[in-house]
Amino acid sequence: MGQDSDAVSYEDLRNDNAGAVIENPLAHLTEEQLLRDVDAFADSMSLSDIRIGLRRAALVAQNALIYDDVSRDRHSGTHLPVMLSDDEKRALRNERDHLFAQSKGLYMTVLTVSLAAILQGWVQSSINGATLLWPNEFGLKKRDNKHDQWIIGLTNAAPFIFAAILGCPLVDPINKRFGRRGAILVATALIFISSLGSAFVQNWKQLFACRVFNGIGMGLKASSTPILAAETAVSLWRGSSALCWQLWVAFGIALGFVANLIVNTAQQRLSMKLQLGAPIVPALVLMVSLWWCPESPRWHMMKGDDKSYRKAYDIFISLRNEPIQAQRDFYLIHKQIELETHSHRVYDTESITRDGKDTKAQFHISGYANRLTQLFSSKHPRLRNALLAACTVNLAQQLCGINVLAFYSSDVFSNAGTDDSPEGTTEVIHTTTPYLYSFGFGAINFIFCIPAIRNIDTLGRRTLLLGTLPFMSIFLFGAAFCFFNPAPAGSAAHDGPIALFLFMFAAVYSPGMGPMPFTVASESFPLSHREVGVAFSVGLNLFFAALLTLFYPRINGALEGTGSLCLFACLNIIAAVLIFLFLPETKQRSLEELDLVFAVPIKKFMNYQLFKVVPYYINYYVLKKEVVLDDLYKDKIWDHRTEIELQSTLENNDNNGWSTTWRPRTAENDSIEVPPEQAIDGIVGASRDSHNSSQGDGVRSRSSSMGTFD
Repeated sequence: MGQDSDAVSYEDLRNDNAGAVIENPLAHLTEEQLLRDVDAFADSMSLSDIRIGLRRAALVAQNALIYDDVSRDRHSGTHLPVMLSDDEKRALRNERDHLFAQSKGLYMTVLTVSLAAILQGWVQSSINGATLLWPNEFGLKKRDNKHDQWIIGLTNAAPFIFAAILGCPLVDPINKRFGRRGAILVATALIFISSLGSAFVQNWKQLFACRVFNGIGMGLKASSTPILAAETAVSLWRGSSALCWQLWVAFGIALGFVANLIVNTAQQRLSMKLQLGAPIVPALVLMVSLWWCPESPRWHMMKGDDKSYRKAYDIFISLRNEPIQAQRDFYLIHKQIELETHSHRVYDTESITRDGKDTKAQFHISGYANRLTQLFSSKHPRLRNALLAACTVNLAQQLCGINVLAFYSSDVFSNAGTDDSPEGTTEVIHTTTPYLYSFGFGAINFIFCIPAIRNIDTLGRRTLLLGTLPFMSIFLFGAAFCFFNPAPAGSAAHDGPIALFLFMFAAVYSPGMGPMPFTVASESFPLSHREVGVAFSVGLNLFFAALLTLFYPRINGALEGTGSLCLFACLNIIAAVLIFLFLPETKQRSLEELDLVFAVPIKKFMNYQLFKVVPYYINYYVLKKEVVLDDLYKDKIWDHRTEIELQSTLENNDNNGWSTTWRPRTAENDSIEVPPEQAIDGIVGASRDSHNSSQGDGVRSRSSSMGTFD
């Protein structure tokens, strides 16, 4: 194959995409090469029984835009190499147009992810609500004793500290050994045991010990569950599947406070025990649901053997409505794994050689350490850009102040609504009103997250974040200055405006910053580094949550309500700037296509934002000029200009017959070479004639060089 001097290989684009080209990884293969590769794949993985289906699916995947037109009856598709049935057309069409037109298997995954999120939210409510009770029960004073304040803060922060420093680092080894479902099961078991133990503690030290194991489970689950959601979802609606995490975390918070309100009528010590032990209920339900939840097919395929590939294919069949969709995604993921496995220039083989059983542990530790260090390496800009984006959004969630309100809302509303007890008197704990405020906070968070179910994949991640963060800042400033209200503390005139602004803050947070951190983290990293990348970024989120949980009582004591809320209002503005500069849009891209998005150099991306996007908004919205913003990316998959060219081609072919010289877009046309290790010519596969004879009438020769597949 001839190569231009300025040719760039697809392999290079996956690591350093200076041209910002978004390309189908199959586009550089001719039809003949593609089908030979499919045959070789089917033979190597003992998949001969689905060979014809894989051939059809590969051709559809290679020419997604054409077959999208065919599925909508814009063109008859008579002369295309694959003839789609009516059911296949409907499935391909609904896949793009209808969020809820998914399979039962995928809904089971969504249910499991939702239950895991409810458990996470319930645990937070348990920590939040019990904060009003357990310090008093264990003889700790929240207001007058600085030593006791640190103990309370450290105990409340313990789940998040150990989630970050132990739970998240365990994500990579446990996921690789037990899979996504196994990791969630281990995490749920830890939360169940620690919550049950918390109900019987006799002092703060025992509670702290229980929360250590609770935190390990939370960190492991918070990282593994979004990965499962992202890897099983349809790429066009992946954000909606991952959003289930935040949606049902909010529901779990509200449900947890309902439980707190119910047990609040009991004697104080019994109420504390019931609140601390309540998470065992959703933990049990989650463990049962995991039995029916499909495992991530990508995890099976990473093993590389034919039995694992067969399991992955069977799972894909349950996750998609039609076999052609399952076979398409199955083959595309195989190609992605093939690129990651054989691409020496993208991910170095910087681990020791495994030699005998004695080096097994050393081999795994070395591999984990190498994957972690590669995230920061200048040799791998694609990985470093993904880490920067994921960490930016996860850090921004803590900067915005939502988790302070989530963890301490009972305390915040209690402080806003009661006066300090006179010196020398016993502190009276009023819990009902703070619990009602906290329940409202969680309920609003849940309700206003619902509109984002579709918008996260239509408007996009960046749009929702940048559109909501300024309003979050405004509402926090509003709540802060309401503390100057001269009305008596505890009255509706005093507490009502504070609650109103905080509820509006929660309402704006829910469709924007709420679902994005875990969504972006789960989709940013390639399969080879997904566990370690998600674990690090989520660990950063949880670590800063721990710091805020630990230091917020001190910050609030020094700055009081007004100063604390003003601080977080300013941090929201900083978060918006960071997201504007470092987060690329990921909506409606497959996990494999995002390799090319994150491979765009960060300097190029920042220059585009500062010197293209900012002037565009100034000219268009301020100066009212008619200007056009050029896209950063050269999209060769779904670009409208490409669609016009294909329309013209198809119309000509419908009139004149399908040309025998037709080929998909190739390296010669795009000046992108196929690297030698990806060339298909050297692969030994079943020949066309032998394959046709073995498959009977499954392949019928037409004017296309490789035939038409019905």
